[in-house]
Amino acid sequence: MLGYDRVMVYRFLHNGAGRVVAEAKDASLGSFLGQHFPVSDIPVQARKLYVKNWIRVIGDASFVPVPLLPKIAEGDPAVDLSFAHLRSVSPIHCEYLRNMGVAASMSISIVVDGQLWGLIACHHNTPKWLSIPLRVATELFAQYFSLHVAAIEHREQQASAAATRSRLDAIIAGVDHADPVEVTLRRRLREFSSLIASDGAGLWSRGEWASYGVSPSETAIPHLMEIIGKKAGRNIWDTQDLQSETGDVEEYGTRIAGVLAIPISVSSPDFLVFFRSEEAHQVEWAGEPRKKEELTENGVRLSPRGSFDTWREDVRHKSLPWSKADVVVAESIRGYVRDVMLSHNDATEEQRERTESQRKLLNSELNHRVKNILALVKSIATQTGANSQSVDEYAKSFEGRLRALSFAHDQSFGSRDGGELRGLIEAEADMHRFAKLPDRIQISGDHIGLTERAFGVFALLLHEMMTNAAKYGSLSVPSGKLEISWTIAENGDCHLSWKESGGPEVVVPTRRGFGSNLIEKTVSHDLGGSIDLDFAPAGLEARIMIPGEHLREVVENLQPGSPAIAEAAFKPLDRMSVLLVEDQSLIAMDTEELLRSIGAEEVSIAANVATALKILTEGSPDCAVLDLNLGSSTSEEVAKELEKRGIPYVFATGYRDGVHIPADFATIPVVRKPVSQAALSSAVGTALGIGPTRPGR
Repeated sequence: MLGYDRVMVYRFLHNGAGRVVAEAKDASLGSFLGQHFPVSDIPVQARKLYVKNWIRVIGDASFVPVPLLPKIAEGDPAVDLSFAHLRSVSPIHCEYLRNMGVAASMSISIVVDGQLWGLIACHHNTPKWLSIPLRVATELFAQYFSLHVAAIEHREQQASAAATRSRLDAIIAGVDHADPVEVTLRRRLREFSSLIASDGAGLWSRGEWASYGVSPSETAIPHLMEIIGKKAGRNIWDTQDLQSETGDVEEYGTRIAGVLAIPISVSSPDFLVFFRSEEAHQVEWAGEPRKKEELTENGVRLSPRGSFDTWREDVRHKSLPWSKADVVVAESIRGYVRDVMLSHNDATEEQRERTESQRKLLNSELNHRVKNILALVKSIATQTGANSQSVDEYAKSFEGRLRALSFAHDQSFGSRDGGELRGLIEAEADMHRFAKLPDRIQISGDHIGLTERAFGVFALLLHEMMTNAAKYGSLSVPSGKLEISWTIAENGDCHLSWKESGGPEVVVPTRRGFGSNLIEKTVSHDLGGSIDLDFAPAGLEARIMIPGEHLREVVENLQPGSPAIAEAAFKPLDRMSVLLVEDQSLIAMDTEELLRSIGAEEVSIAANVATALKILTEGSPDCAVLDLNLGSSTSEEVAKELEKRGIPYVFATGYRDGVHIPADFATIPVVRKPVSQAALSSAVGTALGIGPTRPGR
């Protein structure tokens, strides 16, 4: 169209150099197609002019420039000739063209998204001038061509991003949203590595590293992530020359040469990174890609390249460069992962709110229950004292009722498979029975079992009603009575009757508290049953219905662990020495007395692990009693030392039997607090391999 001898499309690469990607020429001329031109051929200031002025014509590379007249006065600003067609060009560039055998040239800019994408370079062997109309038409063509290139690139980028997002959806599909995001990313590193052409991938999250495929050594990771953090910040960063960036010639350059890093968190330096190995290859340059300096009469002068014969350079220790398409995919990954993280954080926050709400509810219930227990203990202490003839009788009765209270508490919260209704009621009733008034609480009904859910609900209900009876009702006075009975209806439902008598006159409550709501709502809301309360002046009467679906059959027996089946006390510690590890001083004093009462001659007390281990280094006790939970630590280390020495021991704990005991100590005898003499002697006897003597044995 324009009549030039050679027309080339020259595209700028990621490193600023250029490459001829298309060419049309006279048959007599050599080809530059596929050859590279160094970044120095078109310096930065020239590239800026190409973005401003899309057409630059040199009609004769041997032209002699003429000065601008009139001359600029000293102090006046320079004249901007960026858009002037008659603007002279650098004499170095003219010499460069002559060295190529070019007499005239025209450069047409290709600008995409405000950046210089490349040039259409036109060369002619003889001087050639282009008319103004043709220049205007050429500039119009350049703008159209640039728009076309931009549309193609945007379309490809959108298609690439859409394909990446589709594959990301497939990768994330089926992921458990309860898992932390970093766990999901670690498990799917292999799939993520397939999104971008790479030889390996890694995840750096919260100071921990996970990788798939090619990856640096573990020792090199911290330094690499420090460099990536400085270079990338919150942006995607890539390099094909990690060796130069890190200065580590042993770790990088062959197996790992390039890296692309994607920040995945806005609050911490976490990155998803991709690695590429070395791509050793040759680059064909149009002449040696370096300008030379020459010493002239006017000083040192930069000399343009004089030869444009093909010059081959071996490229080593670098990876295939990361393309714009790679960066687009990386952007999609970053956006997607951040969306997932934000979604997960929202879900976590929602879960946190639910947990906080549940915690407040549990705290309210715990606070209410603790107050009731304290009031109940006070009532037990008062009534036990009123019906005891001696201090010794009082101590034994009070201890027995506290053990019953502990047992009932465990039954309320400890059952996993449900439990037996009568055993639960008996455990609660034992706290309020007295030797002089054995029939103040009467219980009648068949042996039936409750499911786990029903057992927990009914345990709370029963404890609340027993507590209220002891505080305000018939059990608050020695003369009061309570009758509890139940029957099974034809449809399988359980109907339980609660009847108090002989207590203070009942007054209908005017205020509804937490306890009242607990009594009236738990059965109906949690079990689908019902409860009717009649505040008769002579005593409270209640009728409770538990649906048959919450009942199960049981064999008639006593509940395991009930105080009613405790072994008769015996004295297994015949003049033995005992190590007692207990962090609560009052409990330690009480347990020491119990140990002496079952035969111990010497009791060494330790409040923590360090003191216990010191005692063991100074001597060897015959056995030990270990409180499992010592506040900020446990007695596991002491137990292991006892195991090494072959010294028998037992655990004392406030937890249910066996619960919270580490699996390694599952066979060790456990005694539950508050500790009784019978229970302690039985557990110690088991540990020592002896037991109480019984008739017939």
